[in-house]
Amino acid sequence: MNGLAARDKRVYCQQGPQMLSPINAGALSGYTFVFKDLFDVAGYLTGAGNPTWLATHKIAAHSSELILGLLKQGASCVGRVQSDELAYSLNGQNIHYGTPLNPIAPDCLPGGSSSGSAVAVANKEADFSIGTDTGGSVRVPASYCGLYGLRPTLARFNLEHCFELSKSFDTAGIFTRDLILMQKVFTALNQAPAEGTSARTIYLDSTLATQLSSERLKRLQDCCTEAGITLLNGDFLAENRLTLEALSLLFRTIQGYEIIKKHGQWLAEFGHRLDPSIYQRVEWSRSISAEQYAQAKNRQTDFQQQLLILLQQQAGLWLIPTTPSGPPKLTLAGDELAKYRSDLMGLTSIAGLSGFPQLHLPMSGLAEGPCGISLLGLPNSEGQLFATAQRLIQGEQL
Repeated sequence: MNGLAARDKRVYCQQGPQMLSPINAGALSGYTFVFKDLFDVAGYLTGAGNPTWLATHKIAAHSSELILGLLKQGASCVGRVQSDELAYSLNGQNIHYGTPLNPIAPDCLPGGSSSGSAVAVANKEADFSIGTDTGGSVRVPASYCGLYGLRPTLARFNLEHCFELSKSFDTAGIFTRDLILMQKVFTALNQAPAEGTSARTIYLDSTLATQLSSERLKRLQDCCTEAGITLLNGDFLAENRLTLEALSLLFRTIQGYEIIKKHGQWLAEFGHRLDPSIYQRVEWSRSISAEQYAQAKNRQTDFQQQLLILLQQQAGLWLIPTTPSGPPKLTLAGDELAKYRSDLMGLTSIAGLSGFPQLHLPMSGLAEGPCGISLLGLPNSEGQLFATAQRLIQGEQL
């Protein structure tokens, strides 16, 4: 790629930086990465996926510790990449810059909001990428673009000098094409090895099992058998009278209130310049009262504790369908896409509400299109997630 003009504006941000050289040699020497347009780099503007945001904010005075940490480990940055507006979408569409082409399903959405982060890696234009995940913004595009995607334990990575969407849920996340590099990048950012042994048991909640196609479930069962891992069924959600719809609403209530609290003034002045579907969410968020938010936070705490106790008792990992299916078609009608998004957020809200780490494993060659499954574990159990994932893919290839 020769200069900014040669780059796909649907994927790469024109304000730069186009390139950042390594600060030191390290564990990531020789690898290249891109980062989402939410992280600050001193001397450059952060656009949060929206040209009005770009025009109404100052050049960053400081750089994200995550970006600096990667450069200090020897990685080379090859660009800043696009995001859905204000990271408030899971589709990968951007009415201002365009929708990045999904490299493995060109007639489908690439997923968002870390759309550029996923597409650049899937296109092999970078070895790995950094995105953010609030409501699924790493896990969903990883699923749609056939990548590994990690949402780490909440607060595992430093988010100073990064756009804030919702403080209760915001995390930084990683995209790679292979699991070994994923673990290497995580270790470099974590500044310590991700240690852990493979789980011998994986639990699939009956409510979540309904979101798996028969082909995906059969592939999962075969992989577990080959790997010597027991796949057990459970009814945690039903027994606690929790539906995916209720979890989605709980998540969106907390997220929406925090968005208005953080960005209400800017949204009041410039919100009408957002994609209408995103602005509709903003308007809904304005209706959430402080009392409703407080009640939702209490319910979140209850859910966290219930799931924590369950995982401790089970001494295994949870299996979650990362998305209900392969990526939606680009032509899917707006009302149908909104319904799909609500179903999707029921799945992604489990890690969001709990703050537990979730690792997406891609499955190739499915009739429904690119998608896969995720492993979810206790806080700071990323090492166990990696070890279990490696055991699964050593058998029949996912």
